[in-house]
Amino acid sequence: MTINVKVQITTGIDLTDLQSRLEGPALSAFEDSGKEMHAAIQRKWVGWKYKGRNLSTVGRSRLGWSRQYQATEGIRTITFSNNARGHYSGKPYAGYVARKKGATEEWRIVQDILTRDYLPKLIARVTEALQNALTGGRRVKVRTNKSTTHTVLNLEE
Repeated sequence: MTINVKVQITTGIDLTDLQSRLEGPALSAFEDSGKEMHAAIQRKWVGWKYKGRNLSTVGRSRLGWSRQYQATEGIRTITFSNNARGHYSGKPYAGYVARKKGATEEWRIVQDILTRDYLPKLIARVTEALQNALTGGRRVKVRTNKSTTHTVLNLEE
């Protein structure tokens, strides 16, 4: 039995209460965060020892990372995929990549880094951009005991 292992890591922000697409500064914040996450994956996915290997056949899994955005409805997501295929076998293998035999797969480590270090930044940036859009780009102090109409936007992790 042959097992083919592709990697897919999805991260995102739950904006199901937002009734529109991400646009303008919020979309830019979302996409910029995705680019930063992708760069972090690239920085982490290095340092393999290729002793005795032909260097023209290595490095496919690092180059195999791609990202895709879903910024239109519900939970807005950034999906990172690695469909790298072996030079000789032609089969996906990125899910097996580890620093040494028996160690934690590298994609799991990358997923933890994205969740711990980058997801909070994504949420903060998009939240701030949406709040600025709702207030016309300026900070507003809300006073009590004043009748007003307001828009409620719940942002959750």
